[in-house]
Parts: sequence; structure tokens; C-alpha cells
Amino acid sequence: MASVRLALGSVVTVALAAGCGGRALMPDGGGSSGLGGLGNRGGGGTGATGGTDGASFTPTRDVDLLFMIDNSSSVRLLQSNLLSNFPSFVNILQGGPGGLPNLHVAVITSDMGAGDGSIAGCNTTGGDAGRFQYAARGSCTATNLQPGATFISNDNGVANYTGQLSDVFSCIAEVGENGCSFEQPLAAIVRALGADGKPAPAENQGFLRPDAFLFIVVATDEDDCSVPAGSGLFDTASGTTLASPLGPIGSYRCNEFGHLCNGVKPPRRAPSGSAADVVTLDGCVSAESAGLLTPVGTLAAQLRALKRFPDQQILFAAITGPSAPYTVHWKAPTTADPGGPWPEISHSCTALDQSVGDPAIRINQLAGSFGANGQVLSVCETSYAPSLQTLAGMIVQQLPPPDMP
Repeated sequence: MASVRLALGSVVTVALAAGCGGRALMPDGGGSSGLGGLGNRGGGGTGATGGTDGASFTPTRDVDLLFMIDNSSSVRLLQSNLLSNFPSFVNILQGGPGGLPNLHVAVITSDMGAGDGSIAGCNTTGGDAGRFQYAARGSCTATNLQPGATFISNDNGVANYTGQLSDVFSCIAEVGENGCSFEQPLAAIVRALGADGKPAPAENQGFLRPDAFLFIVVATDEDDCSVPAGSGLFDTASGTTLASPLGPIGSYRCNEFGHLCNGVKPPRRAPSGSAADVVTLDGCVSAESAGLLTPVGTLAAQLRALKRFPDQQILFAAITGPSAPYTVHWKAPTTADPGGPWPEISHSCTALDQSVGDPAIRINQLAGSFGANGQVLSVCETSYAPSLQTLAGMIVQQLPPPDMP
């Protein structure tokens, strides 16, 4: 959590049949926005095949896969779990009919910067700004990507790398823990894909293919805190005490000004003024028009606009914290503050290795806006292998059969 500071045949069968509650991509429902109340659309249950312009959808074997990996503090175990189990994902893809689909695979981080430079670890220039990460990381000294390549490509058996796909991914995806503590994974995704009205970064050109499935995977232990341009959420000049307009500078600002629980903002002040106070809230959703964060509906619409057949072509998966329980506790201030204890969100799950996840209200709500095409998986699983197998199985299930000789 960030703070301011297998025999292939049987595995494929299991992943396709159930996995961890896996849901297959469903037929397009006629190009509906899927934004009404940001609830489940039902996955296009009408069985219609029309796109946004009424045309018919013809699936291809092209899959553009974008991994957004949290690089704020305390995500080492999350990253290790993801990277060590990524071969399970590749094995399912390779074991499906026709073998590996025509893949593009890219990695981005949650770092979009924040504030005026006064927040440690957060710059004023947009952080990684959705740019693809393609340098060798950690103990890896060479990515084995071709010179000039900024993402992994294996198209019709022609790869832009040598060695194993899983090894190349692990080399570029160990993104570390030095990113901004105000994570903005959803803003990073729309920026990376050029879905926010501006061209995608130069490093990202050539990744998106119009007829390909777009598969977005978010791996984070905390909720999204994406803000629109000019947002004052990260302001420190107006004060950072409990009595300040925005309260202490910390992740709780994202809760207070990004969520509503039964129509009310999560509380800043302890009910009895004690650091021992604990409050559990229900009915928590994104504060779409009442907060300081970019509405989830806006982000969903931007992503859907990337595809002619968004109901069929886009899969959004989140490996993150469950939305409930949503509990606020209080702690002693980390700097002198006569106003009393400071609020902090409690973890909504804890893994056996003591890695944690916080209520990912906004991320999970975005996944839900894609109906049956959205998938939420727990960041607190001991092993991500079953989750990754489920996600890969959903892709295999949707791909058309290989061309017959």
C-alpha cells in the first residue's frame, strides 16, 4: 500500500470453465455506453453483434495487452507475485487452439506525478505520464527486445525479442517502488492509450491495433486517485492539518474527496476525537459529480471510444483490494496538529505474506461498468497463478479458431 512517505490441456479447461469466477467476453449489445449508473451492463446479453455504427463484429486473433503496475511504496510483494506467476498466463495462451495469439504487451506505472513539487516522490511533470516501460529492471540486465522496441510483440510467430516472452515481461515489469504515492492508474491508462484527447506518448505509438482485443490489467494495492487537469487535491499551500480545507497531505484525501458512502463523504474527524475510533461505512461508490477526482464514467467513456466494438473488444481486469469492508480508523498525527488524530483507510484484505489491499472503489466500479467484460480479482491471493489463468482463459475462449489449411 502506498502512503505519503500445469498440463496445458487440463489447465486451459479449468481456466475456461471457471477459474476464480472468470467471465468470458460476451457479444456486443449494440454499442451501449455501459455507463448508466456504472453498474453491470449484463455483458451484452441480447446476443446482438452490432457495433457503435451498426456494423457486424468479426473477431481476430490480435490482442493488445496493457499491464498497469503500481510502482508506489510497499508493492514489492505484489510485483513479485505477478511476475513469478506470469508464466501461468502465457501457458494458457499458448495452450489454446492455434497457440499464442498475435500479441502486443506493454507495461505502464501508476505514477502521474502530483502537486507543486512539495510532495516527496511526486514530480510536477506528470511522473511516468503513461509512457511504456521497456528498460531492464531489477536483477535483469538485458530485456532481449530488439533495439528501439518499446513493447513486446509476437505477431503471427514473428517476435521482436529473443528468449521467452515471460522472461522479457519480467525484465520490464519489475517497476520498483519509487513512484508517486498518489497513484493515478486510470489516468495513466487513458494517457498511455491516447484516450484523453491527446496523442499517445511517442514510445507508445504502434501498440493499439483497430481490430484487436484490448485487454487492460490493473495491479495495485490501493484505489485510483486520478484527477483532472488543474485539480487542487494535492495542494499543500492551504495547509496540511486536520482543519485545513483538504486536510492532511496523504492518501486519505483520495477517499474523502473521491468516494461517497451512502451519499456522504468519508469522515475526516474521529467521532469521539480519539485515535482509537473506528467507523465502518456502507454503500461506498465513486463521488462522480461531488468530488475532486476524474469521474469514473468519464474514464470508462474514454476507453470505450477507442474501439468500434467496445462491448466485445475491451476486457478490463483489476487485481486489487475488495471494495468492502470499508473502514476508517484514526492515528496520531505525523506532524504537530492540535486538531486531533488523522483519518486513515483500513485494509480491506490481508494476504498470508502480510501484503495488503485497500478498498478499490473506483477501480472496481470501472471494472463493473464493463459488465461481463470486467473482472475483479483479489490482490491478497497467496498466488496470482489462478487469477492469471482465469484472465488468459477468457481471451482464449473469445479468439476465433486458427485458419484451416
